Amino acid sequence: MKKIASTVLLLSILITLFAPVGQAAGQAVSQAPKLFLDGVELKPLVNPKIINERTLVPVRVLSESLGYDISWDNPTRSVTIEGDTQLIRLVIDNNIAMVNDHFVEMDTQAILENGTTLVPIRFIGEQFGLTFEWNQEKREVHMFKPENAEPETIAATIKGIGYNNMNELIILHDGDLKLDRSFYLSNPTRVVFDFKDAAYTSELAATFVSGESKTTLEGHPFMNSFRYSQFQKTPSIARLVLDVTENVGYKLDSEPGLTRLTLISEEDTDTEPGVTIPEDSDSSSENGNGNGNGNEPEKPVVTDPNAGKKYHIVIDAGHGGTDPGAASVNKKYEKEFNLNVALKVKALLEKEPLLVPHLTRETDVFIALNDRVQFAEDLGADLFVSIHANSILNNSSVNGTETYYSRADSKPFADVMHKHILGATKLKDRYVKQADFRVIKSTTMPAILLEVGFLSNANDANTLFKAETQDRIAAAIVAGIKEYLKLS
Repeated sequence: MKKIASTVLLLSILITLFAPVGQAAGQAVSQAPKLFLDGVELKPLVNPKIINERTLVPVRVLSESLGYDISWDNPTRSVTIEGDTQLIRLVIDNNIAMVNDHFVEMDTQAILENGTTLVPIRFIGEQFGLTFEWNQEKREVHMFKPENAEPETIAATIKGIGYNNMNELIILHDGDLKLDRSFYLSNPTRVVFDFKDAAYTSELAATFVSGESKTTLEGHPFMNSFRYSQFQKTPSIARLVLDVTENVGYKLDSEPGLTRLTLISEEDTDTEPGVTIPEDSDSSSENGNGNGNGNEPEKPVVTDPNAGKKYHIVIDAGHGGTDPGAASVNKKYEKEFNLNVALKVKALLEKEPLLVPHLTRETDVFIALNDRVQFAEDLGADLFVSIHANSILNNSSVNGTETYYSRADSKPFADVMHKHILGATKLKDRYVKQADFRVIKSTTMPAILLEVGFLSNANDANTLFKAETQDRIAAAIVAGIKEYLKLS
């Protein structure tokens, strides 16, 4: 399965660099080629190599030069590279890479040398949109970014975020740190702050685990934890998320080099964040309490604080338009399956009085990954479900159903949903898995991505494109949502 975003143009160019005549297969030449990016020589700690007539380059120096994030997972011996448009996962000594949520076969394995991951430059070129020139005489690889790539605008650099035991978060920064927006989300309750044109220092970003830094607090009256990450690169957005109790407000004060975020009791704020006033309530009285007599109203007895709450559910039909997704063995495309199921889910959700569906697309159009994320964030959605079908190149035997989550707070939702989807597809159980796919990583509500089956497998593909199977899958998605929200 393939995903494409709108913020960077991907210009795919292949390059094959041959070893000298007589060079034994699998043996690296002694003279390493030099690397240049837009005319500037890159000097990695580990030299590039030519192996099996393919050039391998250090992924870190190349990716960091292009502004991508890298994380290493030691137990699985895998490296994850995340850019504005792509998320790539490579496993050492394995020639199968995962690009977004699509398996891609490389012609040379990634290797580990002196703690540095080396990957085929042909693969890097295809995924990151570089153009290449090879100088045989000087043994130089010249790489060039797309000419229309716009540089990031960074107005503030965040040096640290910490808690001072006085109900305050302190943000240390250089430059003018400006809050672009803040909003509350539920299940669990949290408040989100987005700082536009802001980034973290390289030293601070190097401490991130799975793309973020998280601190857990014990016994705090207002906050259970806080976390921060680089939510977006173009334009650059630094995000801070506080996992808070229900009765909490905040004040934000800034001075040169320091921004102070103070948590306060909801009673000390002018508004009650996250509270929706019922449409039939009288909010027009002068004293604001709705009874018009100036007396303190009696507090109602509430047995269920979420009684009557309407939940906003984003259903994301993967791919679309110029991005067809995976091709099935029966000559159909993934985007068709995804949209068919999404429309069926919408029709079922519209019959549920407490569930409000929102589709990222309802027709065969292309929607960028970041736009899908922003759609859900702007809604303040309660849940996010992305519908996909899988594929693996040159291997028709792999089959089954997978459910993915990225953040820990999404796993309970993934577990519930996977149970229902398995019952609907009756395909092989490939379990609940964790992956940093952009739409489930960058969203802040519980978010999952369904890989319902493998279109590269004949049985899976034929099953998924049957109308009765799609009906069962749609019903299973709705049942999973209702169980997770405790509405069933």
